[in-house]
Amino acid sequence: MSLLDLIYQRSSCHVHEMQHPAPDNVKLKRILQSVMSAPDHGNIKPWHIVVVDTDRVANMCELMCDAWLKHAAHIEPGRVRRLTSYLKDAPMVLLVSADIAEPHAVSRRDQVLAAAAACQNILLSAEQEGVAAIWYSTDAAEIPQVHQLFGLTKQQEPVAFIILGTKKTHRVKKRDQVDEHCYQWLGNQQLSPLFDKDE
Repeated sequence: MSLLDLIYQRSSCHVHEMQHPAPDNVKLKRILQSVMSAPDHGNIKPWHIVVVDTDRVANMCELMCDAWLKHAAHIEPGRVRRLTSYLKDAPMVLLVSADIAEPHAVSRRDQVLAAAAACQNILLSAEQEGVAAIWYSTDAAEIPQVHQLFGLTKQQEPVAFIILGTKKTHRVKKRDQVDEHCYQWLGNQQLSPLFDKDE
């Protein structure tokens, strides 16, 4: 399969669309090695990855739920319980963070984007390995108590929770055409569609 075919066919699998087992250490190392090929302005390698294996996922969910309910008054308790109940079935959880080097000539934003690019590499490598994967928001790690739960420092900014497991079924997601998102710059404030509709 070509690289483009791999990218075109990649699709996310929600927790209810995956099953055990999680990838073994050999397969996981191959997937995570792809992080080292992510774009990295300044060669900082601002990547920090915490792996929660199958046996510890339920404990992680319990501790996260307790932290949210005690310290995040803006989060509706029912939503917290639903989310943690959902994640308990995850075969494996990765928390990918940007390990920010400051002060540094490369901006904090660029370092976070490098960590985000690493996440995309993880998703593509998981697809190549036949592993189910999905990128979830890190809103859950925004409160300090959850940040501390994962042993993160103030310089480590969460970027993604990535769930890994085994696909229940293989599916191909229909993709829209990119045309409506692409423009050609013609001069000051002048844009025109890059592709003709008939192309």
